[in-house]
Amino acid sequence: MEILLNPDVLSSLWQGTQITLALTFFASIGGLLLGLLAAVAKSSRVIVLRAIAVAYIELFRGTPLLVQLFFLYFALPQLTGITLPAFTTAAIGLSLFAGAYTAEIVRGSLNAVASGQREAATALGLKPLQVLLEVQLPQATRIALPALGNQFIGLLKDSSLASVITVTELLLSTRGLVSVTYQPVALYAATGLIYFLLSNVASRVFAVLEHRLNRPYRTATR
Repeated sequence: MEILLNPDVLSSLWQGTQITLALTFFASIGGLLLGLLAAVAKSSRVIVLRAIAVAYIELFRGTPLLVQLFFLYFALPQLTGITLPAFTTAAIGLSLFAGAYTAEIVRGSLNAVASGQREAATALGLKPLQVLLEVQLPQATRIALPALGNQFIGLLKDSSLASVITVTELLLSTRGLVSVTYQPVALYAATGLIYFLLSNVASRVFAVLEHRLNRPYRTATR
């Protein structure tokens, strides 16, 4: 375990952790935006939008994330001539992957909002976009938050797959250290502990958010 006290080792693990957090953050934001758009499109009465949303969701939920990352990093440049940095490619791939799952979370949460809420808002003269943004989404957010928290934690761990396309996140940083120090037990144990702590902190944060969002609702229903 003395290897973990080495400043160079600690610095490398810290840099890898920072990249992992950045990748997870950008992928979460991208996935949330894509998921919201796909959820609205799938619930739309416009057949073309609904078909595009269904195709996107089924494609990215039905294929492994590893295959998607390989395709974006190795095949897409050959097909389009566009080559993106590894980090950008990983962020896009994780966003697309997360967006497909987030879409179903958001759609289910929107559908869980009582239809009377939408009807009342429409009767008051609100336009469809206003009904969505001012009535449905605030209530759906409270419903979706636990599932979105799980999605974030899963994305945090899935970000380790970015190592296969040379993104120097936490796992690849650890592999590099192992190849130099020949101390796999201590280093992989430390890496696992870091993932555990990050996941635990994220879980606590989402629990606090859920409690705060539900508090006004519980007060109003008394």
